[in-house]
Amino acid sequence: MNVMPIAKLDRKLLKISGDGATDWLSGLITNDLSEDINFAALLTPQGKIIADFFVVKTSDGWWVDTATKFADNLKKRLSMYRLRAPIEITETALGVYAAWEGIGEEGFEDPRLPALGRRIYTDYLEPSATDEDYDSRRLTLGIPDSHWDFETVDVFPATVNMDFLNGVNFKKGCFVGQEVVSRMYRKTDVSKRFRGVIFDDQSVPSEIETAIKAGTRVVGELRHRRGAKGMALIRHDRLPDDGTTLTVGATEIKLLDATHT
Repeated sequence: MNVMPIAKLDRKLLKISGDGATDWLSGLITNDLSEDINFAALLTPQGKIIADFFVVKTSDGWWVDTATKFADNLKKRLSMYRLRAPIEITETALGVYAAWEGIGEEGFEDPRLPALGRRIYTDYLEPSATDEDYDSRRLTLGIPDSHWDFETVDVFPATVNMDFLNGVNFKKGCFVGQEVVSRMYRKTDVSKRFRGVIFDDQSVPSEIETAIKAGTRVVGELRHRRGAKGMALIRHDRLPDDGTTLTVGATEIKLLDATHT
């Protein structure tokens, strides 16, 4: 019998509660809060991602599910915006789990892409997979994830494809960094985006360079790798259209189809 993959993720949950919490939080982040689970980010005024996260509706407020490495800074930044608003920001001890392949209706479907499975928030589930297994699955789908791929104040939402992954609502009211994000959205092309990559040679060296080249020209940077799969920051304006092979060091790579980007 096949065991449904369930992995505990390296995430933390913040709880946002209090009168007006929905309007207050919606006014800060890149998305509205129209669904039970929403993908969004808090940005700097210059439009770069402080933290990305899922916002999950509860009976008395919202959970904010973010990468552990972002949690302390995110809580601090949100507290700065609280001012005199009757908002409470606390941490919860619940675990964050991802499940895929036959999970049914438990938890919440990942709003970025249904194939990523469902997210479950509970005290404890017996894991049948690891976060490395989850990482491998999402790399196969070519979906960026901040836990592995980027750091705080490192990238713009469009760079990590949030505009294609239901993470930015351009029709909502103002949010922090909106002017920069809207300006990038109005451009016909975004020059730098994350793309999934596959290494042609299955015996990939344990240590490899990060520069992605077409011939001698650098066209991108490998940000994360697991086995023969990885995530790269690609300069689309530098990609050759003549079929030139892309390489990382001496190893050939192929870009995943930009199905979701």
